[in-house]
This record gives sequence, C-alpha cells and structure tokens, in this order.
Amino acid sequence: MIDTCSLFLLLGLLVSYGENTKAIQNITLDGSKLVTVDMLDALRTNLTNLATELIEHNSKMDKPIFFHAKMPAAKVDYNKNSIVKFSSILNNDGDIFNHGDSVFVSPVTGVYLFSWTMLTYSGKSISTELRVDNVVKATLHASLGMAVGHVSVSKTAICRVDKNEHVWIQTGDSYIGNGFDYDAGSSSSFMGALIYKI
Repeated sequence: MIDTCSLFLLLGLLVSYGENTKAIQNITLDGSKLVTVDMLDALRTNLTNLATELIEHNSKMDKPIFFHAKMPAAKVDYNKNSIVKFSSILNNDGDIFNHGDSVFVSPVTGVYLFSWTMLTYSGKSISTELRVDNVVKATLHASLGMAVGHVSVSKTAICRVDKNEHVWIQTGDSYIGNGFDYDAGSSSSFMGALIYKI
C-alpha cells in the first residue's frame, strides 16, 4: 500500500516535470531530444493515472466494514428455518447491514469474523445457524430446563465471503418454538467485521 509521503513524491514529480518541460521548450531541440519530450509526456500521463488510482484505492481502503445489531426489547418465538431479525443497529460502519431484513451483503471478497449471542430462558430451546448465501457455516444450540432462568450462548465463526454474498442468522430445523429472550436491557445480537480482503 502506498502511503501519503509516496503520493506527495509522485505529485512533486508532476510539478517538477511541468517546470522542466517549459525550460526544454525554450531551447532549440534536435531530433533525439524530441523523443525525450514525448517520453516525458508519457511519464506525466502514467504518473497522473497512478496518482488517481492511489487516491481512489486509499479512499476505498479507509472505509471500515463492521456491523453490530441486536434484537428489539421483546420476547419472541421463531419457527424453524426463519431469518432472525436484528432490527436495532448499534454500529453499521460502511452501511452494509440491512436492519429491515437483517442480512449483511459483503462489499468486498475477504475473510470475515461473525459472532452472535442468543439469549433464551427457562423451558425454551434455541437452534441457530450462520448462513452465507444459504450455506450453513456454523451452528449454535441451547436447550434449557425449567428452573434455569435466563442464559446467553454465543458462537464465533471466521469464514471467507465473496463480494455481494449474503450473510444472516437463521433458526435451524430442530425446534418449532425457538425462544429469544429480553431481560434487563440484554437481548440477542449479531456482529460481523472484515479481517482482511482477498
């Protein structure tokens, strides 16, 4: 990756070229020096294109890719194979998580870290899956007895996600009534972050 100092060096070469070409144009040129002027013109064009690409590349690289969302403040039961709704956005750097359908769309191909926490309560069971374009990448299960109270369970997965692939949390096909809890400000949540681009 080119840093800011290198970018200024390239821009300095462009300015220096402009001053040097004026000096060359004020003297009589023979045939061999005309080739040098053409070469300098080509160099100036290449440096301008490179500087433009570097600026665009750096502006894209500066954008973080991170989201964190949680479920609303309510107890909810989900049926089998249902996408879990995380409608309360805590962070959405890069504006890449859709709170309406709770689906993340990958803006770049890379290796991502995903983590989700499910809060459930006594007598309830819960089964969830991390899906990337409808392929199960990881699962999380909990089944509680009657006198347990409130319990949070978490899962973390690291996986490759290609550009424009969709990622979401969905209930599995194990339980009919997946019981998601809300207790004293705590609720189920889902987060994801880009580790590195591929």
